[in-house]
Amino acid sequence: MQNITFARSFKLVLLALALAVLAACGRDNIKEGTSEPTVSPQQYDLVVRADKDGQFDLDGATLDTQTLRDHIRYRNDTGQPVRTILLKRGEKQKVTNQQVAGLAGIARDLKAEAYVLDNDDRLKVIQIADDGKK
Repeated sequence: MQNITFARSFKLVLLALALAVLAACGRDNIKEGTSEPTVSPQQYDLVVRADKDGQFDLDGATLDTQTLRDHIRYRNDTGQPVRTILLKRGEKQKVTNQQVAGLAGIARDLKAEAYVLDNDDRLKVIQIADDGKK
């Protein structure tokens, strides 16, 4: 069994509450957590697509937020750093607030820049809320 500390449990509860609040705000509020980028990368280290149930499609594989986070950690550890991530609309799925929130958490924790090509095909940078704690 894993030993989960109180601080880690507290952070997980806060993240879950943040996701619940975003989900309650409606599907069209993606714009509130994003802004126009001043400079956008020419290419991205990782491109994922929106998939059903708030998950992500990476090269044909459906990943939840934690699995995507683990994949990025693995790439960082093996010398293939992921510094920029792009989330695009899937073939049959629009980008949701849940996906934007999940990607924001990943970008914050792993010190990456996250972008989203929103449902109106406009490039946005995902705003990362930093609580100032390590």
